[in-house]
Amino acid sequence: MSKSLGIRKKIALVTIMIMLFAILLPGCGSSSEQGSSTGDATGETLSTEVVVVGSGATGLSAAIQARQLGCDVILLEKNSMLGGTTLMTEGIAGLNDEYAKSQGVPTYDLVEVLNKAQEYHHWKSNAELLRRFYENSADTISWLQDMGVKFTIVQGMGYKSHHTYDGMGKHFVETLAATAEKLGVKIMTETRGQELIMKDGKIAGIKAARMDGSTLTINAPVVILATGGYATNTEMIQKYGKVDPDKIIYVGMPDSTNGDGINMALAVGASDKRLTGVIQYFGAFLEGDKFSSELYNAMTQPMFRVNQDGKRFISEEMNQLDPCMYGNAHVQQDAVYQIMTKADLDRFVTEGAPCSLPYYQAFTPLPDLYNQIDKIAKMNKGNIFVADTIDELADMINIDKATLKETIDRYNSYCQAGKDLEFGKNPQFLIPIGEGPYYAFKIKCGYFCTNDGLEVTPQAQVLDMNGNVIPGLYAGGNDAGGWCGDTYDIALVPGTTQGWAVNSGRFAAEDAARYLNKL
Repeated sequence: MSKSLGIRKKIALVTIMIMLFAILLPGCGSSSEQGSSTGDATGETLSTEVVVVGSGATGLSAAIQARQLGCDVILLEKNSMLGGTTLMTEGIAGLNDEYAKSQGVPTYDLVEVLNKAQEYHHWKSNAELLRRFYENSADTISWLQDMGVKFTIVQGMGYKSHHTYDGMGKHFVETLAATAEKLGVKIMTETRGQELIMKDGKIAGIKAARMDGSTLTINAPVVILATGGYATNTEMIQKYGKVDPDKIIYVGMPDSTNGDGINMALAVGASDKRLTGVIQYFGAFLEGDKFSSELYNAMTQPMFRVNQDGKRFISEEMNQLDPCMYGNAHVQQDAVYQIMTKADLDRFVTEGAPCSLPYYQAFTPLPDLYNQIDKIAKMNKGNIFVADTIDELADMINIDKATLKETIDRYNSYCQAGKDLEFGKNPQFLIPIGEGPYYAFKIKCGYFCTNDGLEVTPQAQVLDMNGNVIPGLYAGGNDAGGWCGDTYDIALVPGTTQGWAVNSGRFAAEDAARYLNKL
């Protein structure tokens, strides 16, 4: 594979890939005491001006911006560490910023970017949200740099918008957490927001629960929801995404995005119009495996795949070109199997796989591959099958023998001719199914987060079912819907999830300061 093709395919996954769990950031405390406190050990009451719920990119950005604008701020984080899934991100989208220009990235026509994005989203997204994000993204990159956030490269498969953090998400979170503490944001970890307090149709505060079992009431005219969506809430995945949770696998931080913020807002009458079930897929994943392992690399390669009927359903290369689009096709199947020969696996072990991925360059040997396969097989998850013949394999995976043979014969004819007449897969990835033994891997579709949420204005104000602003209530990041259509645009404006998170957090804080007469 050519170098340019490798980079293009790499960025399709890089921009939504996550870091290993080993980079967890210790929780940050704060010596600042914004607001007053009353109550006893089991039922404390605090007062402040702004409460931010969640400490990922949205929450940290909102808390810092609000504090910079003169607001007293309390930041709640239900986990013992700050950052949530942002700890596992790699970069952020920015357009036309000075750093990108210094790296030789061209200046883009933002109207063109908006129209192409809307075309990608089938005009289902809110153009005003995207326009404000694009127009403010350059200033936000500078704002982050002023706080000490460093970048290593700006790249992208579509627009070169992805600014890779120097130190990945851990660096981002550490830098912003230090800034928030320095500015005097009161940070409370192990404290979960539970219920919004309303008075006369306006936000009046929030009730929270601490990990030690005590309760907390915070009186505040502004609450900014930044809890990251509902990726770990299987009921919401089924309701809004209409996807069987058994077909997909979440690989983000456990319990970090289970719909807390969205459900609190819905309980006080917020609109669910933008809860359309957008799930950010990253493609093929074998249950029981670890992200970025050698086996993960092998499963995401553009190798021969069939569904429950023994038929191909998409160009297998799409997993690299646009993993979110690939995921849309994958989850429509009842089952998906990647079929390989032992010769294929042997070649991966000694020579490497043909396609570059974020953690592996093409043709880098995978010496531990068989050990990792054996480890999953011993888990008895029913997702690895080995047979000497195609007939035996078909019986094992409950696929009609004649259909599977026909599909393989047809695919092999494409390999021989060097042209995929069904889906147009790149000829360099047309690898024929040769002699056995044969392996069938029953793969699911991995995902990182959800990209829909509450209906908001371009100022991140939450709307009610009648389209009216709920005074004092804001939502950003993956708690806010409307910026994404039906599929995350990883192949067009990479880094948008982080970009929207930071920018929408700033939008919310700015409007909150205006609401509090600070501006």
